[in-house]
Amino acid sequence: MFARMIFEAPLPTWAVFLEMILGGAVVVLSGSRLTRLADEMADRLNLGSGWIGLILLATVTSLPELVTGSTAVGIGNPDLAFAAIFGSCSFNITLIVLLNAIMGGGSVLRRADTAHVLTSSFGAILMGVALFGILLVEKFSANARIAQPIELVWAASIFVAYVVCMKLTFNYEHHLIDAEKHTRPKRPLGSSLVTKLVMFSLVLVTASWWLARTGDVLSEHEIGFLGRPLGATLVGACFLALATSLPEIATSIVAVRIGNLNMALGNIFGSNMFNIFTIPFFKIVSMGRGDALLVCGPSFDASQNLIAGVLPMILTALAVAGLIYRSRTSPKRRFGFDSVLIGLTYLGGMILLVSGPGS
Repeated sequence: MFARMIFEAPLPTWAVFLEMILGGAVVVLSGSRLTRLADEMADRLNLGSGWIGLILLATVTSLPELVTGSTAVGIGNPDLAFAAIFGSCSFNITLIVLLNAIMGGGSVLRRADTAHVLTSSFGAILMGVALFGILLVEKFSANARIAQPIELVWAASIFVAYVVCMKLTFNYEHHLIDAEKHTRPKRPLGSSLVTKLVMFSLVLVTASWWLARTGDVLSEHEIGFLGRPLGATLVGACFLALATSLPEIATSIVAVRIGNLNMALGNIFGSNMFNIFTIPFFKIVSMGRGDALLVCGPSFDASQNLIAGVLPMILTALAVAGLIYRSRTSPKRRFGFDSVLIGLTYLGGMILLVSGPGS
């Protein structure tokens, strides 16, 4: 965005990527600080560690996806918005490979609580609902009188499904939280903590908006050696998804460093659920623009987004299999077989998106 304002045509490619890097740096710094503040708030309110990862950290670190996606829809690029959230879901699951690299000793999933099977499965269900809705709207797109109410019901269904999934998760987690944590007295939040939370939230939101606008420029900017723009789907699923997942990276690394693997995994799976939860908000922004449909038209590549959406479902299925199977890979090996499969599947999916036509 600023690169286009500073440089005259032709816009240097390096300037656009530099702006993406700077925006991502602001996101990760503000997101990391916000995560620590959320952790402190959870401690004062006497919340369990599972909820720190699933509710607080997942919501806080997923704010970039909400803001960048809503901004992309607001400027008429829903393709970028959906590719970014699907790409972020894929990248989040691939963070398991990073956790495995840090911890070593074979599969990290066999050391995690089986409670993550529930949240990861809910995430896959929400992704499935999202993809089914795209297909359904695309099927009836020729008749707006049918497609429009279908899209409204679809967006509302995602909202309701997310709330129900969180309620069921709360009921399950409620029985697992240690009774001692319920008996500890709560402490007041204090005005200083609330002020810091609001301040860093605003910084994160602003940086996310900046990233979305820069991503829109990059999606239309012609890359010299390719002879064409990268396209909104690839930019969203790869570059923008990576940038908006930086808070999850920072949070997961910190959680593992302090010996709380379950907090890191709760953040990963909870973030994916929240990512899909952003779709109803995209629909609201789209309606505010006066668009007839959100997921149909020249600015939305359904086939590419279906690929981008199926990929995190496959990756989540691999993670669920790892959580249930609990591979007994030799501790001398750094990576578990499940982590290797997740890494290779993600790489294959990105290659498939790169090889597709620019949108």
